[in-house]
Amino acid sequence: MTHASTLRVLLLVGLTVGCTWQAHGQLANNLTIGNPKAMAMGNAITADSSGIDAVHYNPAALSKLKGRQSTVKLLSGVMDIRAEFEPRENYNFMGFDDDPHKDSSSRTLTPVMYLPGLGGMTELPVLVAPLAGLSVNPPGSKFTFATNVYAPMALGYSRDSDEDPGRFQGRQVSLQRITYFSPSLAYQVNDELSIGLSVGFSHQAVALNQDFRNPGMLTGIARLLNEAICIPGLSELVGPYLNLCSGKIGPFDSLANMDLDLQQSLSPTYNLGVLWEPVEWFAWGATYQSEARMNLKGKYRIDYSENWEGFWSGLQGSAAGKIFSSLFPYGVDEEIGNASLKLTYPDAFSTGIKIRPADRLQFNFDLRWVGYSDWNNFEIEFDRELDLLRIAKLFGGGNATSRSIILDRGYVDTWNWSLGMQYDISDRLALRAGYEFRPSAIPKDKADVLAPVGDADLYGLGLGYRWDKDTIIDIGFNYFVSKQEIPAGSSCNVSCEGVDNLVYNPYAGLDIETSVKAYIFALTYTTRF
Repeated sequence: MTHASTLRVLLLVGLTVGCTWQAHGQLANNLTIGNPKAMAMGNAITADSSGIDAVHYNPAALSKLKGRQSTVKLLSGVMDIRAEFEPRENYNFMGFDDDPHKDSSSRTLTPVMYLPGLGGMTELPVLVAPLAGLSVNPPGSKFTFATNVYAPMALGYSRDSDEDPGRFQGRQVSLQRITYFSPSLAYQVNDELSIGLSVGFSHQAVALNQDFRNPGMLTGIARLLNEAICIPGLSELVGPYLNLCSGKIGPFDSLANMDLDLQQSLSPTYNLGVLWEPVEWFAWGATYQSEARMNLKGKYRIDYSENWEGFWSGLQGSAAGKIFSSLFPYGVDEEIGNASLKLTYPDAFSTGIKIRPADRLQFNFDLRWVGYSDWNNFEIEFDRELDLLRIAKLFGGGNATSRSIILDRGYVDTWNWSLGMQYDISDRLALRAGYEFRPSAIPKDKADVLAPVGDADLYGLGLGYRWDKDTIIDIGFNYFVSKQEIPAGSSCNVSCEGVDNLVYNPYAGLDIETSVKAYIFALTYTTRF
């Protein structure tokens, strides 16, 4: 088993599976649909009309759309992601305390999008996404047909600076799901009851570019030996037998950069909805959104640093390296291969009510459940047999084969609630406000910097304006905020110090505080045609 292969597996398994998908844990849930009314009312929309986006929120509400209607949407947003790194009391790692990133901070505002079909991440000066949909209700028919283009999940950021300490858990990250075709049908059973079904065909992408360092036993011992041997006189004497001086690798040195690109072009789901309006002042709605079982495929590439390459090449050229050559890499500068990730997009259920206690005043209240426990296990497969996985097969308790590994993640299902209010200034203008509490699906012992999201609050404001009898303009704004503290050693995705923490802890021994603030704006123009 070579150390290069070990590093490759730790990168792919520890970073891709253990970290990237945490970014969805309540951060992306309904945040990038971009429906101005839902945004303004804190996503308390299941029992209300949400226009063409009822395809997602409650297909039964499509029965509210009469005649032929088209909707054009503009969605824009800014995400401010920060992290602070401070050493714990009596900090040192295997006797070293000169981590250049202790007492440092990370911040990024740069958005990234994944280009479906083409692959790869693209930095944007401003995140702006145009979307659209249309509906048809034939005259006198109880059926309404619709399709919509929307983004159930669209998150991405880039840390541009080579000095940003956050780059060891995401230099560039993109987690994106775009529903490009969603044939939908609503049926108005009677004046009180409607039912609906939508089928979504989506493109799913996971992409990650990341620098790698490893404050672990291997790099700690390598630095100790390097400092002991690589001194004038002694290095020339020992070098032919044990050469550790052709490159420097230590706990705080950057060792490699990984670029990973996984996608699936066709990932179907369905939404079922019901809407009951027995009286003018009350409505109840419910929606079930199905899971999607996926097998994302793509490529990875790892570029090793000159120090990494030089260290192992020098060791191979010495007598000790030749004797134990099967244990050491040959100092390659890059590795390229194929990988796949089996993943289940979690199902969800929401229910809510709408109440109008007065002619101009309306309150909405929703409860939503998401089955994040589907992410309790992740399975990643490689395009070749790896010695590490053969060992894991023997000692992994059934969680590994020679070409795949299953990792326990311990995610939990979530329930969250939201409240919205609308006040009709006139028959043409409505003002809206809302709030949603969003508990995290990520356990405390899985927290990290790549997905720095704990419990969160979402605030909404907006308005709706009827331009004329055929045209409506809606505007919505969201402010999302989440903060968390990760004490050193509390999460072995980021800061454990034990020699048995073999996956990835780039900030071993550091106390970390993170924050995420998102500002999202959406505008829709809906007209009959």
